[in-house]
Formats: sequence, C-alpha cells, structure tokens
Amino acid sequence: MVSLSQLPKWAIAGLAFPLICLNGWLLYKLGGVLHPIPSIVITASLIAFLLDYPIDWLEERGLARGLAVALVVLLAALITTILVVFLGPQVWQQLNEFALRLPGWIDQAKTQLLLLEDRTIFQSLPVNLDQLTVQAANQLTNALQATTSQAISVTLSTLDSALNLLITAVLAILLVINGDPLWEGLLSWFSPPWQAQIRNALRPSFQGYFSGQATLALILAVAQSTALILLNVPFGLLFGLVIGLVSVIPFGGTVAVLGISTLLAFQDVWLALKVLGVAFLLGQVNDNLVAPRLMGGITGLNPAVIILALLIGSKFAGFLGLLLAVPTASFIKKIVDAFREPKVETV
Repeated sequence: MVSLSQLPKWAIAGLAFPLICLNGWLLYKLGGVLHPIPSIVITASLIAFLLDYPIDWLEERGLARGLAVALVVLLAALITTILVVFLGPQVWQQLNEFALRLPGWIDQAKTQLLLLEDRTIFQSLPVNLDQLTVQAANQLTNALQATTSQAISVTLSTLDSALNLLITAVLAILLVINGDPLWEGLLSWFSPPWQAQIRNALRPSFQGYFSGQATLALILAVAQSTALILLNVPFGLLFGLVIGLVSVIPFGGTVAVLGISTLLAFQDVWLALKVLGVAFLLGQVNDNLVAPRLMGGITGLNPAVIILALLIGSKFAGFLGLLLAVPTASFIKKIVDAFREPKVETV
C-alpha cells in the first residue's frame, strides 16, 4: 500500500484541493449564518494588528508591555475621539452635499458629451454617440449614486450599531493583551515545522501589510486633503479622504483619482488637471519615497495576481474581502512556497 508521503507533490496537491475548496465553502456559509460575528472578529483582529505595531516599538525602547498597551490604547482612543468630534461633522456635511449636487453634475456632463456630436470629427464616426453617451452617463449616475447612498447608509448603520462597535473595540484590546496565548493555541494544531512556517508567513503578510498600508493611507489622506483644500476644490476634504482611505486597497487610490478628476473635468477642466497633477505628484512621492521604507517587498505578488485576488475577495466578502485579499494571497503564496521546499517535513 502506498503511503501519502510516497506520493508526488502534484498528486498530494490534487487530493487536497477539493478538500480545501469544500472546507472553504463550508466556512463561507457558516460565516453568513453567524453574521456579523465574523466581521467583528476580523475587524478587531485588524485593529489589534495595527495597535501591536506601536506597542512593539515602545517595548523595544524599554517600556513594559502593560504600560505600552495602556499608552497606545489611550492614544488611539484620544485620536479617534478628536477625529470624530472635529472632522466627522465636516465630512458628513460634504458627503450629504455631494449626494445632492451629484445628479446636476451628471446632467451637465451628459449635456457636454452630447454637444460633441455636433463636431465634424465625431459625425464621421460609425457609432451612435448619443446612445453611447446616454448609456455611459446612466451607468455612471447609477454607480456614483449607489456608492454615495451606500456610504451614507453604512455610516448611519455604523452609528446605529454602537454595541457592535463597542464589542469590536473591547475584543481588539483583549486580542492585544491576550492574543499571544490564543495564537499559540491555534498553532499547536500543526506540526512544529509548519508552526514556524505559518508564524513566519502570517506576521509579514498581515501585520506588516496592514501596518504599512494604514500608515501610507493616513499620510496620503492628509496630503491629498490639504492639497485639494488649498486648490479650492469642491468637497476637497471629502475627496482627499476618499483617495487616501481607498489607497489601502491596491490600485484603489489611482481609480479614485481618475474618477474624481473625470467628474471635475465636466465642471472645470483646468481644475481637474490641477487635481490630477497634484494627485500624481503626491502619489509618486508616496510610492517612491515613503512606501519602500514602510512596505518593501512584503507581498511578493505579481500585479496580475493582486488584481485576481481583489476580484475574488470582493466577490465573496465585499469591501472586507478587498482589504483581506492581498495579505491572504501573500500568505497562501508563502505557505505554498514552503510546501514546495524539500526541507519542510509534513505530517
């Protein structure tokens, strides 16, 4: 009888793949039944990852862990309170005003696009520009209105779910304080060689990735908001924060800049060009000077793989899936690479 260890790796992978897919599907269905518990646990874990970074930094400088945890948690609570009290109302006001003015902006853009058909160069095109313009404008209107309405509804539901927010905050603090024993207990289910591989792969894939991305997003949000406000861009604070926050997702900042610039171009082409230029300049500084120092080559993924991971993540878990897609793919890649190494012994 042939034992499992005597089979070639491709055969082992072929046998394991259906089991992995089945278990993943069962976990996905179980997550839907237990909603919103998985979202609370994942969000709390991400917050704990972010808080653990400055805690480790303080510990390396001789501060006791208990004191470091208390200091970081109090500082995070203070910063969050200040942002909510002083910045929150302004962002909320701009979001509502943007939702009211958006239909007018879309109608103006539709009118300007339809006027292009009167030009000779467009009259010779073998396409119906009127039909294409109306279809594109309608799709853009529906997408922008749906996004804005969803942002408002998510904000309202978040305010209504104060209990879930409290549970998430408490769970994040508990994970920061007592996360190591829980983590070691989960790792104890694996053999010692795989414990080391998982530990070495998970920390840079998740904690390193989210710490770096959150720092980059914060820097970019502050820089973009300041620049757009100085340029007197309508809803500059809202647009700057959106560009910074969605930059947590790979390519998200670029998509947001292009979308905002296109929307502004139908109101003022020169203003749109200035926004595009400033956003490009700040993005280059962020990508070439700041990002390499914070991120390095953490993910090790091909851009095509990143896009595929984002599509799969958004399909199964929405925005939370977009956040988790890249570090999850990076973690899987590290584990698969370790599995292919002959020095790793599996049990």
